[in-house]
Amino acid sequence: MRENFLQHIHLRTRIFAVSLLPVVALVIVTIVNYRYLDALGYSAERIMSRNYFSIKAAQQARQVLEENRNRFLAFLFEQKADTAPELEIDALERAIAVCREHIAEKGEQLIVDSLEEKQRAYGAVAGRVSAAQSPLPTQEFFSLTASIVGDLNALVDLNEKGMELADLDTRRLAERAMRHSLALLFVTILLVSALSYWLSWRVARPINRLSQSLAGYRQGGAYPSLEATGSDEIGLLIEQFNRLFGRLADYDQHNAAILAAEKQKVRQTEEAKSRFVADLSHQLKTPMTSLAMSINLLHEKRGVLPDDKVQILLETAREDCGRLAALLNELVNISRLEAMARPVMREQLDVTNLIRECLRPLEKNAEEKGVVIRLEVEPELPPIALDSLRFPWVITNLVGNALRYTERGGEIVITVGRRQGRYVFECSDTGCGIDPQYLPRIFDRYSQFSEREKLGTIGLGLAIVKEIIEQHGGDISARSRPGQGTLFTFWIPEQSEEIDAQSAADR
Repeated sequence: MRENFLQHIHLRTRIFAVSLLPVVALVIVTIVNYRYLDALGYSAERIMSRNYFSIKAAQQARQVLEENRNRFLAFLFEQKADTAPELEIDALERAIAVCREHIAEKGEQLIVDSLEEKQRAYGAVAGRVSAAQSPLPTQEFFSLTASIVGDLNALVDLNEKGMELADLDTRRLAERAMRHSLALLFVTILLVSALSYWLSWRVARPINRLSQSLAGYRQGGAYPSLEATGSDEIGLLIEQFNRLFGRLADYDQHNAAILAAEKQKVRQTEEAKSRFVADLSHQLKTPMTSLAMSINLLHEKRGVLPDDKVQILLETAREDCGRLAALLNELVNISRLEAMARPVMREQLDVTNLIRECLRPLEKNAEEKGVVIRLEVEPELPPIALDSLRFPWVITNLVGNALRYTERGGEIVITVGRRQGRYVFECSDTGCGIDPQYLPRIFDRYSQFSEREKLGTIGLGLAIVKEIIEQHGGDISARSRPGQGTLFTFWIPEQSEEIDAQSAADR
């Protein structure tokens, strides 16, 4: 029960309690020393304010008696009857009064009483001497002086012995205070050391358990489930570790699912790529065979074949060359896909000039096919940060696809505008359109469907377009209906510098 109680005490409370012990011990030592110092002060006060003042007053009284005796002796030896000696009586009375005020030793009261009685008699005799009355009380004066001096000497001896005893008591009291203080400090040090060791052991034990549990975890194994030791900080730390392990387990499970999906996607891509290579080989073989046959016939039977058959063979050769050119473009697209992994380098470009440069190689093909290409750009568009090498692939691929699927008399329109912090591009045509069942897969790599196969393409261009636009931080979508043309819409954000920094950080 005590163990459970301690586990519910906060760690900071335990540390505060142990750190408070030296403070408590210091307060106790201070109180004890204060009491001893008070006793020492009382002893010193007794020495100074009682014994010392009594001795000093007795010495003053003896000095007064000595001066009075010397004056009286001078009067007697000089025989000046007309000048009586002036004896101090009040000073002697004040000194004896001080002795009465500072009575401290046993027997001192009797001596002071005797001194007061003799002082009164001395005052009467001294008054007669000062008045020069005859006969002079010489014998009585000297006898009282000697008696008072004796009592004063006895008073001084008694107070000196009292001072010696008080000094001895003070020394003993100081030694006892020193011993008690040292003993209390030693006990306090032992107690604080023991409690500190106990606290460190109590704190370190769950931490050691936690570290051993963490050390026992091996990568790839199950995350440990730690046993909570209480509701203190260590218990909360263990609880947070358990939460972290739970989240890591969920994260691993999520990553495993993503990895499995990516593996499936890679496998499907590899399968599609294998089919692509096989189809490409087949499609290369067919036009090459047809082209070789047409050229051989023209070479072997030139001058024999009629003009109409020669025209047919030339038309067939021209179509085969077109199909070969389309297949070669697909091979170029493969190399472009491999280049997608390299970092994007951007520069500020004028959109209008860039698109016109991209359209220039396609205009002759459009004229031959009878298709109009029209460019509509919003006026005064600021320059945009683009990859000058890859972004033209977007335009050429989209317009090239539109030319491939648009019949004579059709139209291709490219529009560029600026909306809500984005540059918006649209490429529309009046071609045959795309069947809705193929529309969701047109941006996939190596995706195949009948319209593409008829024109000798495998379908990497739109996959390249999508990846380039995503590398610029944008997105692309398509709308189409069979027989009503196709509209591709994509956008690129204006804050390209932030995207570049983010992409660089991700890499």
